[in-house]
Amino acid sequence: MKTPPADLAERLLGASEQVLFGDPPPRLEDVARLVGASRATLYYYFSGRDDLLTFLLTAHARRGAETVRNAIGPDDPPELRLRTMVAAMVEYLGHHPGMCAGLLAALGATGRMSEVLQTNDTWIAAPLRELLAAGREIGAFAIDDVADAANALLGGVLLGVLGRSMSGADATDAVFQRHLTEQVVRGILTH
Repeated sequence: MKTPPADLAERLLGASEQVLFGDPPPRLEDVARLVGASRATLYYYFSGRDDLLTFLLTAHARRGAETVRNAIGPDDPPELRLRTMVAAMVEYLGHHPGMCAGLLAALGATGRMSEVLQTNDTWIAAPLRELLAAGREIGAFAIDDVADAANALLGGVLLGVLGRSMSGADATDAVFQRHLTEQVVRGILTH
């Protein structure tokens, strides 16, 4: 996959919900029409649908991670950093629920989308594991295995947002986002 120019990348990211949630899934030709590009242009940058999905999901993972990173106060106690991190994830995904579906699909893609999973692990899961380990060390988090706890937390966020969106309810609703954040965080805290 070649990196598309910034203007095309932004148009693709702007249409990502239709691409990730399309039923039936749009073909590259359909996406080209959706973003006002030629079919040949998209085939120049992407060998097929999986390539395009990889681009969209890795770009969203990086943007989501940046949003999370910018929200967290590095000197805050672990409990507050966790709550802030989860709230930022829920808010970002609430505006991009197709990302949830895409990440879950990538898990089942057996190797075809390994770049997506690696990007998510590097930018989202690894910082979460570090925070969970630090909180466990000082007794703030009731977890046995850091990796399992991170996976459970991320799964809860992904499925919570996706389930809300799939039901037709508003995943950007502030009350929903606050409740989901608290539900997920309560499962980790010692008190």
